[in-house]
Amino acid sequence: MKADYIAVDWGSSQLRAWRIASGECTAQQSAPQGIKFVGSGQHEAVLRTLLAPWWQWMVAEQVPVLMAGMIGSDSGWLDSGYQALPLEVSAIAQGCIPVPTSLPIQLWLRPGLALRRKDRANVMRGEEVQLLGALACLQADIYLFPGTHSKWVKPVRKADEITIDSFTTAMTGELYQLLLQHSLLGKGLPSEGEFDQPAFTRGVEEALQSDEGLINRLFYARSRRILGYMPPEAVASWLSGALIGEELAQLARRWPTSNTLALVGDAPLTGHYLTACQLAGWQATVLDAQTAMLNGFRRIYAAL
Repeated sequence: MKADYIAVDWGSSQLRAWRIASGECTAQQSAPQGIKFVGSGQHEAVLRTLLAPWWQWMVAEQVPVLMAGMIGSDSGWLDSGYQALPLEVSAIAQGCIPVPTSLPIQLWLRPGLALRRKDRANVMRGEEVQLLGALACLQADIYLFPGTHSKWVKPVRKADEITIDSFTTAMTGELYQLLLQHSLLGKGLPSEGEFDQPAFTRGVEEALQSDEGLINRLFYARSRRILGYMPPEAVASWLSGALIGEELAQLARRWPTSNTLALVGDAPLTGHYLTACQLAGWQATVLDAQTAMLNGFRRIYAAL
C-alpha cells in the first residue's frame, strides 16, 4: 500500500495540513481558518485553496485526504458523530467515514469519541488522533493533552490489545483565559509579559499542599496583589500554576496508584506542565503534539 495521503487537523481556530509522500512528511500548510471562521458550504473551497500547492500531485495520484478535529462537529463540514467507549484502539484507527464532495479526490473524516454515561458524560475531537500516535510512541500510565480543555486518558492494557474505556476533561486553559480577561482577578493587570517561574511554582505548590479549595485560593490573585504580597506582573503566572496544580491534584486523586505521565502538546505549555509534574512527584515525558498527530494519522491511513 503506497503511503501517500494528506493529513488535516481542522480545529476551531486553525487549519493545518501535512503532505505525506511514501510515508514521510514532505511539506505542510496552515491558515487561521478554523471552523468558527468558515461559513456553511465554504469548507470545500477553503480546503481546495489550502491544498493548492499539492493539488496536481494529489489528483494525478488520487491521494486521499484524512481529516480530524472540530471539522467533524455539528458546527463543521459534516457531523461525523462519536464512537462510543469502551473501544479498542484498533477500532479508533478504523473509524473514518467518507465525506461527500465534488472534489476529484477521496475525503475521509474521523468521528470523535464519547463517554455516554449520564454521570460522567464526555466528548473529544482531535485528541483521539494524537492519542493513537502517542500510544505508538510512548508507554505511560496516563496520557495528558494540555490545552484549553485538557484531556486525561488512562488506557487499559490487556494482552495484545489496548482499550479506552473513559477519559476526563479539565477546563484549565479556558478558566485561565476567562479569569484573566473577564473577571476581577485580571482587572488592572499589566499586559501579560515574561513568565514568572517562582510565582508559577508557588501557585502549583499551594494547589498541591493547601487544605483550601480552588474557589477560595483563586481570590489570592487579587487580595495578595492589592495588599502588596504579589506584584501585578506575577499574577498571571501564579494563576497558571494554581490551575495546573489543581488539575494535577485532581489527577492524583483519580488515579492514586499511577505514576508515569505522557504530556502530549506544544511548548511552552508542556514545559509548564512538566515543571508542575516534577513538583507533584510525577514521572512525566513530553511528546510533541505534531509528532503524535502524524503518527496517529499514519495508523488511520494504514487502517483504511
